[in-house]
Amino acid sequence: MKISHILASLIATGWFTLCPAAPALKSLEPATAPALKLNSLQGKEVSLNDYRGKVVLVNFWATYCKPCREEMPSLERLKTRLGPRGLVVAGIAVAEEPGVITRFLSTTPVSFPILLDREATTMGQWKAIALPSSFLVDRRGRLRAKLVGGTDWESPELVEALEKLLNE
Repeated sequence: MKISHILASLIATGWFTLCPAAPALKSLEPATAPALKLNSLQGKEVSLNDYRGKVVLVNFWATYCKPCREEMPSLERLKTRLGPRGLVVAGIAVAEEPGVITRFLSTTPVSFPILLDREATTMGQWKAIALPSSFLVDRRGRLRAKLVGGTDWESPELVEALEKLLNE
């Protein structure tokens, strides 16, 4: 079977998706966010419950994903801009070794926590079907929106959507 047929089959069955050319934030019916409990790059256990009362942007990414690497600086600037208002960014590194992540962060530093999802188990629980995939969790721990694909997190539309969520 040709690769194109396999890929078409995976897309048709929902097992894989290509990132849209212009990713858009998709609102979701508010529902309790899936569990998230992972170790940080520094070895500290971090849970989504640690951020109750904050708006959390959960970003599944990997150093081997070009759009993921490209959006990291804008995620950092977004965190700096909206963090004082209650936004937390949590980067979930998927199927990565800590040394590889550390090397990447030495050239693209971020101040938000990087959590390790070595077996992509959490990615599966969140139904993240591509990298990068991002999810917004409101102050009450409810999943509110998702975005599949790399993006500029400082775009006026995204900042406006985040500010609206922060004001709830």
